[in-house]
Amino acid sequence: MVRNKKAVSAVIGYVLLITFGIIMSVIVYNYLKTYVPKEALKCPDSVSVVLQNYDCDSNQLNITLKNNGKFNLAGFFVHGSTNSSQEIATIDLSKNLSIGGEIYGSAVILKIGNENLMKPSDENGYTFEVDSNIELIELTPARFQEENNKVRFVSCGNAKISERIICN
Repeated sequence: MVRNKKAVSAVIGYVLLITFGIIMSVIVYNYLKTYVPKEALKCPDSVSVVLQNYDCDSNQLNITLKNNGKFNLAGFFVHGSTNSSQEIATIDLSKNLSIGGEIYGSAVILKIGNENLMKPSDENGYTFEVDSNIELIELTPARFQEENNKVRFVSCGNAKISERIICN
């Protein structure tokens, strides 16, 4: 009985290759796991923003926001919806900002830089160019915070507000 030794060495080669791949993936996983923070960045509990006033003119949405929290804010995320029965606003309005701030990623901030310039009780006005009739607006405050000696831009999801608005 003659055995095919080439077939046995090919199987051993595949087993070694798969074992090496698994060992490398475990090493890479453990290495990359150190880069992911254990806890998500959070804003302080007393962060809050209020839609003080709004006005709709032809293709413009003018809003006035008030910081009614205890901490300074850098800006906010703003989303709108054209359907009043929709629970979540999905249209990003920040890219349509025309007056009142600067765009930082998909957020609207007062000034480029890592400063929280909107002090408690401050009111700021913003104007957005809109193509359709906005019926729901969602605002999520944002601020810069220092974590582990690094300044990070943090979305304050626990302070998000939703307002139904009427634009004619």
